Formats: sequence, C-alpha cells, structure tokens
Amino acid sequence: MLRFFISPYPTFGSYAQPHKWKVEASPYFWWWYALTQNAEYRQFTQDMVAWADSVDMLTEQQQKMLRVYEDFGDVQFEGCRYAAFARWWRNRVNTNETRGERLFAEPTLQRSVRLLQHVDDAAAVLSSEDVLVLAVPRDMQRQHIDKAIDRILRKHVVTKKGRTLRNPKLSQARYSMSKPMLAQSMKKAFDIYDLRTAAAEEGVKLSNENIAKAAKIAYQQKPIDNEAEFTPAQRIRVVSATVARHYKDAKTMIANAAIGCFPM
Repeated sequence: MLRFFISPYPTFGSYAQPHKWKVEASPYFWWWYALTQNAEYRQFTQDMVAWADSVDMLTEQQQKMLRVYEDFGDVQFEGCRYAAFARWWRNRVNTNETRGERLFAEPTLQRSVRLLQHVDDAAAVLSSEDVLVLAVPRDMQRQHIDKAIDRILRKHVVTKKGRTLRNPKLSQARYSMSKPMLAQSMKKAFDIYDLRTAAAEEGVKLSNENIAKAAKIAYQQKPIDNEAEFTPAQRIRVVSATVARHYKDAKTMIANAAIGCFPM
C-alpha cells in the first residue's frame, strides 16, 4: 500500500545521481538539510556515547534533540547533498518502512465499508469518532433505505479535499510541518544562508546586493504607493531587508529542526 504524504514528498529521477530540482521541490528535503546545518545537533550526535549513561541529566533542549536523533539519526554527509539525502530518505528502518515513510507519511489505515457480524466488532467501531455505524432494517424497501442513508451521510460525513486535506494541522504523521510553506521559499532562504556561510568561512564579506544577485532573489521593483522607480538608496534598503528576512528564516528553520519542529 502506498503511503500518503500531506506535503510534497521527494522524487529523485536517479537515486545515485538525483535531479537537483526534483529533490528541492520537497519541503522534507529542506527539513533534513536544516538539521544537517545545526551545529548544536551535530555536536550532540558526536557526544551520544557520553550521554548514554546520563540521559536523566539532559536539559529539556537536549532531551528534545535526543528524540530527534532517535528518529532522524546522524544526518552529516560528505559530497553531494542530494545523493546523501536520497540514501537517508530510502534507508530501511524496519521491515515495512523506509526512514522517509516512518517520519513523514501518514499512518496506514485499513478503511473500508463492511458488514458488522459480531457484537465485539460493533463495540470496537462505536468507540471510534471516525466511523459511522448505521442500523438498516432488512425488510425495508431499498429506495427508502437509500434515501435514509443519503440523508444521514449528508449530515454526518464531510468530505475533506484539496487544501483542507493537505493542511499540516490535520496530519497524523510522526513529524509534520508546523505550518504550510512552499519549498521555493525555503530554497531562497537556504541559498542565501549557504552564500553567507561560505563567504564567512573564506573570510570574504559579501554585500546583500551581491548575495541577492548570486541567489537570484527577486524583489519589488517599485514602491507600493506610486509608479516611480526606487531611488538607489531605497533599492539598497529593499534588497537588504529581503536578504535579511530570508537569512533569518533559514536560521530559524535550522534551530527548530533540532527539536523536531519545522519550518517556523
């Protein structure tokens, strides 16, 4: 049975050489990548041997990271991030599940319309809020039965679809998005984060304008209140604010990933 994901799950094209744009289209990739960038989580995983005998001494933050570690494992990698993510996502954690399915897929539910023939079966479903139990007299005319069932279903069964069905708040997965967020927005944030991080490691100072150009970040070209073009000073302020906002979002996502919350 195929598992259901509320947010877009990753496709790869090739597991050995995944297509970058396919992988980046899934928020789950950015969740994993955010966790790989968390220095505190990285240090925590390296110290796991030391923590093994002193779990009760962990701080609340460390206990949250421990729970994440038990599910996500050591996410550090070398080489291609997309191939590393493919291996991590497809790693089989038990007989029936890969890691991606275990963490992010909705539970497998055996849902069917069926005839209840035993008292125990009826008692079991009556305790569930997700099941509607009907009593149908067998000697009643079929047209009257159909009308009665239709009337009951219209009153008690509300079909959820589209955006409602894809709402992370309805997720029953082990981990789900804290709020809807497009993968494209995450990509912008992490492109800026990566550029800043790489420049800092090389001792290079990049202006926000250069970062915006390198990350191909679009911004509003004209003021909202009139048709005039921005002055050079206004444009610099707009670019700087846009870059700063995306960078802050990336930092927030990286911090949250270590405690099992994503994106914000």
